[in-house]
Amino acid sequence: MRVLGIDYGTKRVGVAIGDTEGKVAVPLIVVDSSQSTVHSIVKIVKEEGVELVVIGQGGKGSMEKKVQEFVAELKKFVPVEIADEHFTTVQVEKAIKGYGKARKGIDKDSAAAALILQSFLERL
Repeated sequence: MRVLGIDYGTKRVGVAIGDTEGKVAVPLIVVDSSQSTVHSIVKIVKEEGVELVVIGQGGKGSMEKKVQEFVAELKKFVPVEIADEHFTTVQVEKAIKGYGKARKGIDKDSAAAALILQSFLERL
């Protein structure tokens, strides 16, 4: 089954893709947060044949509410599961620093989405 991972942010939404058979997640794209973010994700879901979306949620307060609103809209089009994503962006930033000059071109938002999705796939 094809699965999409999302690291939701107020400015950017990191997206990764993977499947339950191979259990490998890879960064895919970054989408700017806007009114059309759900539309952009649904387009990716259709193009890639995705059957499930896994979205990370770690914070409380206003960000938690924004993620819940995003999930509610997305659930109208595709099944969604919420996964704990505490510190995924921090983990990615630490890993990227270790790459030195080779880190150019690595997007931390889509990499964080891949980390969220990879954790989900490994738990299956």
